[in-house]
Amino acid sequence: MDHAGEPTEASAGAQSVERAMELLRLVAMHGHTGARLLDLASRSGVARPTVHRILKRLCAERALAQEPSTKRYFLGPLLYEFGLATPSPVKRIDRLRPVLKRLADATDDTAYLTMRSGDEVVCVAIEEGAFPIRARTFELGARRPLGIGAAGLALLAALPRAELSEVLERNEAALTRSGLDGSIIERRAEQARVDGYAVSNGLITPGVTGIGFAIPSAAGYPYLAISIAAISSRMQEDRIGMLVKQCRLAARQIGALEAS
Repeated sequence: MDHAGEPTEASAGAQSVERAMELLRLVAMHGHTGARLLDLASRSGVARPTVHRILKRLCAERALAQEPSTKRYFLGPLLYEFGLATPSPVKRIDRLRPVLKRLADATDDTAYLTMRSGDEVVCVAIEEGAFPIRARTFELGARRPLGIGAAGLALLAALPRAELSEVLERNEAALTRSGLDGSIIERRAEQARVDGYAVSNGLITPGVTGIGFAIPSAAGYPYLAISIAAISSRMQEDRIGMLVKQCRLAARQIGALEAS
């Protein structure tokens, strides 16, 4: 701030970058459905004219794209091009896909590999099982707050309790928008600590249940998780033991590959 209490050029520039990054994250969270201007303004807490101005600039730079008929915003081709030159934080993800594929084949359910990104998680790989009714609760590249979904819950539960509480506090607004209460997530995370794995039952999609395991990391707290999701009628007790065993095995195998 200057002497008159007005934002300095540097602080105004930093604020613009922060707002642009927040809007990119929000668009990414909407995945393949795209995001409306109204939703982006509401969720970011930024005035609609300001959001529209930033979105227009991001579209001009090809960081976002707007579908003409629906007016919804999607991530643009520039981000894909940047991604081609960006080193992956996951060591050679192509080595991990066969493990994910074996998990999907062994369970006939949808298997996901998820990575922590700050206070969020992002889906980095998906493999479909053979069961004809698919449970796609997460799309490749989609993001959601840490603690939502089986994988996100498993990663949250792996944190020290103090850090877990801090993450939930920072994600309070995002959880509220999803119709969730941080205290419910905290209780489920505590149960995941006891069980050694996380269960997400209908929190994201009614009638769909997920099981998630944080993948051990030699570098500190886990940043990867593996999970499976299926319609809840397939997640009965007579299958849970087998599913947990298969997920635990896959988590150990991916952990070993990441450490090598």
